[in-house]
Amino acid sequence: MNSSPLQNFVSARELPVEPSSNGHLDILTRGDGIEVSEELRSAVVQKIGRVRQYAPRAFRVRVQFHKDRSKPSADQYRVTVHYEVPGNDVLAEHSAHDPLTALDVVAEKIERRLRKRKTAELARRLLGKTRNAFASRYEAANPKHN
Repeated sequence: MNSSPLQNFVSARELPVEPSSNGHLDILTRGDGIEVSEELRSAVVQKIGRVRQYAPRAFRVRVQFHKDRSKPSADQYRVTVHYEVPGNDVLAEHSAHDPLTALDVVAEKIERRLRKRKTAELARRLLGKTRNAFASRYEAANPKHN
């Protein structure tokens, strides 16, 4: 059997979503200089899975763990999360002394950014409805401006 090095390097896991939504969220984890253990994978599924409520239309999340070996540093583990959603993707990155700590912080960053994005979408939708209602009332009150 011929297996490519990329198959050994990238591992994918699907996170089933609640029955009200259709489909799965693909969570791709990748380790660069660090082996992604089962404990780390389950932490990724748990942390990134709870963010799903703010972006139900997301279809893929890429999580990359990187260990910086070039210089000794207290913050040698870097975690990057790339949340693929329709429109502009959401990215977050953080470095820490431990990959789990970096994952915790980057999950909070992603959650905050997705919550802000969802709130902005709801505000735009509400503003559009309010603006349309105001315009129809204005046109009804001022028929000569039609």
